[in-house]
Amino acid sequence: MQMRAKRRPEDKGSIIPNEVVITTCSHRKFAKPTRAATPSSLARGIQTTVAAHWIAKVGGLNRWGAADAFYAGRAFGLARDAANLSTARFYILSAGLGIVPASRRIPAYGLTIAPRHEQSVRRKIVGDFDPADWFSTLLKSAHSDQWSDVASGTSGRILLALSRPYAEMVGASLSEAPPKMLERLRIFGASLEVALPAKLHAAIAPYDERLNAIFPGTRTDFAQRAMLHFVKSVAIKPSKGREDDFAAVRSSLKGLQLPRQVQRPRLTDDEIVAVIKRRLRMQSGAARMLAALRHEEGVACEQARFGRLYRIAAAKKGT
Repeated sequence: MQMRAKRRPEDKGSIIPNEVVITTCSHRKFAKPTRAATPSSLARGIQTTVAAHWIAKVGGLNRWGAADAFYAGRAFGLARDAANLSTARFYILSAGLGIVPASRRIPAYGLTIAPRHEQSVRRKIVGDFDPADWFSTLLKSAHSDQWSDVASGTSGRILLALSRPYAEMVGASLSEAPPKMLERLRIFGASLEVALPAKLHAAIAPYDERLNAIFPGTRTDFAQRAMLHFVKSVAIKPSKGREDDFAAVRSSLKGLQLPRQVQRPRLTDDEIVAVIKRRLRMQSGAARMLAALRHEEGVACEQARFGRLYRIAAAKKGT
């Protein structure tokens, strides 16, 4: 009589470690850079020339301290929490330095690729600005690691939180990383498909605005909130790989309703500065002021834009 093979329990995978956590740098910093450590000190020119001068400049600056002690803000704090909970290597994507390990000592600098910011390097570039080329040049900086350094290790997950501007900046170089690294990649962010090469689309975690129902926040910290939710709620379960991970993400969002969108009027910079100046007579503190602007005045204003306008209003206080 033929014996039947014993049924084996279905292989549900194993707990995959989160080996690397990567986030973007922030406008808010714990040290104010001198003018010499910002694009203000650069001469205008074509992008390749400006990039070379910037790399030479930051290479000669005194080192302030560890990178993870330099950057501030809620989004950065959420990413650091994700790294700590995962006991993962932590990296910061910097528009001024490249791929920076969290423990590396870096200078107190100020540079952004946001076009309207006072520290925007775009103001110094004659002609078109290519964010992917800018980042590729930064990878030659003395402060930067390479994607191959990020990928070194075992087969654990590489978690990456991105905004759309940073996706446009790092996507091309990341897409050239070895296939084994890309298989380990989980990317978090909103509407990234239009900003990332098609080769990376399979790595984008399927989070959407329903995340706000279980983990409220702002659009500027969406990527980091999604990543931390993944660390706390998804990565703790056995998984066979990326498909299982993303199925678990979809399951966690299933049945949730999209939060009701509050429509706030958009004011000009001058109008917002006037509102801030008026409220400065009664209260201070940028975080409280932004909350009041949104919830009491009913005005729409992105966090980075508000920070710039708050500084202008504070400087004009009493005038």
